[in-house]
Amino acid sequence: MAAIHIRLATLGLLTLLAACAAPFAAAQEQKQPPRTQQEKGQPSLREQAYGAENRGEFKEAAKAFQQLVAQQPYNPEWIVSAGRCLGMSGSYADAIDLLDKGAEKFPGALEITAMMARTYLLKGERDRGALNPQSDYAEAAQFAERVLAIDPNHADSRLVLAQARYLLGEWDEASRQAEAAVKRHPGRSGAHILLGRIAMDRLRRLLDVHGTGTLKGQALADLVAEISAERRTAQAAFTQAGKLDDRRAHPHVMLARLALLEKRKQQARTHLLDALAIDPDDPFVDHAMLQRGNDWQATQAMYSGVRQRYTARAKYSPEKAATLRWYEGAALFAGRQWQGAREAFEAVLKADPTATNSYYYAALAAYELGDHDGAERHAGDYAATSAVGFADVVRSLGAEMRGQVAAIVKYLADRAYQRGDIPRSRDLNHVIALLYDTADAWNNRAFLCRETKKFPEALAAYRRALEKEPTSPQLTNDTAVVLHYHLPNPRNLAEAKELYQRAITLAEKVLADAAATPAAKAAAKQAKSDAEANLQAMK
Repeated sequence: MAAIHIRLATLGLLTLLAACAAPFAAAQEQKQPPRTQQEKGQPSLREQAYGAENRGEFKEAAKAFQQLVAQQPYNPEWIVSAGRCLGMSGSYADAIDLLDKGAEKFPGALEITAMMARTYLLKGERDRGALNPQSDYAEAAQFAERVLAIDPNHADSRLVLAQARYLLGEWDEASRQAEAAVKRHPGRSGAHILLGRIAMDRLRRLLDVHGTGTLKGQALADLVAEISAERRTAQAAFTQAGKLDDRRAHPHVMLARLALLEKRKQQARTHLLDALAIDPDDPFVDHAMLQRGNDWQATQAMYSGVRQRYTARAKYSPEKAATLRWYEGAALFAGRQWQGAREAFEAVLKADPTATNSYYYAALAAYELGDHDGAERHAGDYAATSAVGFADVVRSLGAEMRGQVAAIVKYLADRAYQRGDIPRSRDLNHVIALLYDTADAWNNRAFLCRETKKFPEALAAYRRALEKEPTSPQLTNDTAVVLHYHLPNPRNLAEAKELYQRAITLAEKVLADAAATPAAKAAAKQAKSDAEANLQAMK
């Protein structure tokens, strides 16, 4: 269940209990000591705290706010802020402990109680290790009710209470609280969203009952009327939420889901595109549904259009725009429009270097265009960034395409080696080793790691090769060489000695085997000679 979108912006000075707000504040002002030189530098610490929070670095923000708590113990605002950021960072127990102590110290600080309610709700929704999230929701409701008993217009606590009751399955009470939030705070989109979600869940259940076909006569007529009422409530609530805050995609996603419940697919698509035009990275947009039934031209035009809408906004993120450009590139790639696809994926990487699988498509598009330098560069960059990710993309392909792409990667790896670009060949051979998972492939990877002085990686590759071919004298000796000459320490040297001895034993078995091929015997003879020389060197 998604969380309600309650306000998490920085709080101002705290609202204190009406009965003792003025005396409490005045007393605190009288008790405050003169500002020290350390405190005079405090604005920079505040900036550090709020800046970290605005960047989403909640652990760092919490640390800074906790420093403010220690330096200004008479100011409850820092307790609230520290608790908020501790909760957002997932440190729920620490947040609750801090807020609990703060409530004892400042019994009149209502915002501490409100933050306690929000923290319990957050814990219940996000703490995957929680044994009983229902108890957290119940705690959230109790703290929110304490706040509302004193300040019925506390918007956040009203929303927390409504959400907690909703998650506890108390839909009637949740609906009542959500309606109260809408009446008291008609400008808060979160209140409308929650009201719409409750109505939509009721609608879903009513439609399930309708689908059974068991009701007749007046009972069926009543059910249809209920369905119509819940539909209108949900539609109106989500529409109003979208009007109130045009920076939020969620109301449009919910309108799309509502349309799908009613099998209005075209309207659902329209709402999803509206959502993307606000937030191209919204995780709840169903891209498969948007693309279903389209050819590549229609898909490319669709994403191009919504990208133009998004970039026309007053403040847009180039990284988010790159998400839409990625889908344009994927459509062009599917249509074998190699030049357009390449340009699209290169533009994505320029705007958002973290979109690493764009290297894959850019590399193949360049290869299809005959630009093997460009293909090698993009494929090598992807392999260097994430060989595992690269291999996973190839593994996800159908058998025929998987073989073709693996062959291209192998060609590019060999090409890089022939051109003297050993690091790039090393990285591409890592992808090959992951795909083929043979002793030879891992041996190649290990050799190239040794050549480029990546000795821990070489050791890992040799160990993997030995898992595939444990009786190989050569691989056994080569593994020992890395431990002996390149990663020496007492433990590794002891293992190297054992491996050299094992290599000699394995080589002698091959040499004594009448069925062994001349090539195998020659390799065994060389491995034995190398292992004996290395053992001698150890002495």
